[in-house]
Amino acid sequence: MKRIRRLAIITARGNSKRIKKKNIKKFFKKPIIFYSIDNAHKSKLFDKIHVSSENNEIIKKVSKYGLKVDFKRPDYLSKDNTKLSTVLRHVVKRYSDINLFFDEVWLIYPCSPLTKPDDLIKAAKTFNSGNKKYPLMSFKEFDAPIEWAFQKKNKTFIPINKKKLLINSQSLNKNYYESASFVVYDSKHLFKKTSFSKYYGLVLPKNRAVDIDTNEDWKIAELFFNK
Repeated sequence: MKRIRRLAIITARGNSKRIKKKNIKKFFKKPIIFYSIDNAHKSKLFDKIHVSSENNEIIKKVSKYGLKVDFKRPDYLSKDNTKLSTVLRHVVKRYSDINLFFDEVWLIYPCSPLTKPDDLIKAAKTFNSGNKKYPLMSFKEFDAPIEWAFQKKNKTFIPINKKKLLINSQSLNKNYYESASFVVYDSKHLFKKTSFSKYYGLVLPKNRAVDIDTNEDWKIAELFFNK
């Protein structure tokens, strides 16, 4: 059986807005990005782990924790509206220029300290059990049925679906959203001209799938990590 060559790309811009220096802020005495790096190492899945950043401070912190950054991300790929897929393609192309090629490219988010190495291993097994027609994404289940949702209009809240509002939750299908932990691509996926609307998935438990965007998210992640 052919050995699968994997590249892990941890994307870490320096100009985070809602939490200053979020990617290297201390999370239980270590920069939070360290946990993503450590999980990737411990999974033993990857031939190369690369932190993609334009920020010198992040690169120095990462180097201090034992990961050499082969090249910086260009400033033009570090804008607020830069797509992560564009960043991934840039990294893959840079490595291909020095004859390093990979079968799979993994996007690992820098602020996912609750993810475990076993989650990555399970995702790899799930992805390789099929035909790899689609990428694989980490998911989290909605806390309540989306059919029960309300929309705010002026000062009132209006149900999006009056007929389903009173249906028992057990009678409704479960719904999921991206947990922002990791995404797995076959290397060919990144260079397709069309974007994907379907994904394979690994559903993570809620205590291992906190997307940290705000200070409140940070505190929730600390509570789960402590337990």
